Amino acid sequence: MNDQPSDPASRPAPAPSEAFAEMAALPPGLARLAVWVESVGLRQATVLMVGASVAASVLLDVLWHVLAGWTLSTRSLLLAALLPVPIAGLGAGVMLRLVLALELALRRVEDMALTDALTGVRNRRWFMEQAALEFERATRHGRPLAMVLIDVDHFKRVNDDHGHQAGDRLLVEIAQTCAMTLRRTDLLARFGGEEFIVLLPETGQREAIRLAERMRQAVQAGLRDPQHPLQVPVTISLGVVAMSAATPTLDALIRAADQALYDAKRAGRDRVHTLPLSLGV
Repeated sequence: MNDQPSDPASRPAPAPSEAFAEMAALPPGLARLAVWVESVGLRQATVLMVGASVAASVLLDVLWHVLAGWTLSTRSLLLAALLPVPIAGLGAGVMLRLVLALELALRRVEDMALTDALTGVRNRRWFMEQAALEFERATRHGRPLAMVLIDVDHFKRVNDDHGHQAGDRLLVEIAQTCAMTLRRTDLLARFGGEEFIVLLPETGQREAIRLAERMRQAVQAGLRDPQHPLQVPVTISLGVVAMSAATPTLDALIRAADQALYDAKRAGRDRVHTLPLSLGV
């Protein structure tokens, strides 16, 4: 982290893979078909489609005979019922498998676009989308909401002294440690470089500080364990801010958390710092 509060607008733009994920989507009709296949199962969906094909074939045969004025025979009905079975069965089975496989592949692409490739936690794009929803909900219903911005202390020194691979492993360790410390409802993401961000729904300032301190202690304890393979002495600094009635936007909340983090760095690092509620704007 630079020793200046950073503007959220200056953060890196979404990667090309994220833009691709926005375009990689099934047409609405095929998407609904894929959802239906998932809900009923591939085998049952195939049986239903074959049954629909047989019913359509028999209906067309009856209409053809009626319109042509021909006598409708049992043999004709049997042929109309049996002929579509192998063709429809093969076609429906292959088509449904392809549609389902394509839908699952596109979901994986979208999930990859929302996940940080190094640490495995969600990325900034996902966080901003979810945080916007949570901020709007908290504003509308007057619910508490808090944010924690995390920065790895002296991370450049780790890269310089131990190599970038050690730095990468360190980021993975910190992400996993923070994720295990948080609650299921909390939103953790890598915000950029050595920064992570956490949104804490239904959480006031006091509880947010407690959770931030718990993360700081967990990272410190884990990375200073004599049995730890990295053996890199590392700490984290955390800026905590709680939303108030005066907080106008999500960006304002992020800027306040960034200011709190800057204050934690300036005060000596390896600590949790917060802003008064009245300043969380």
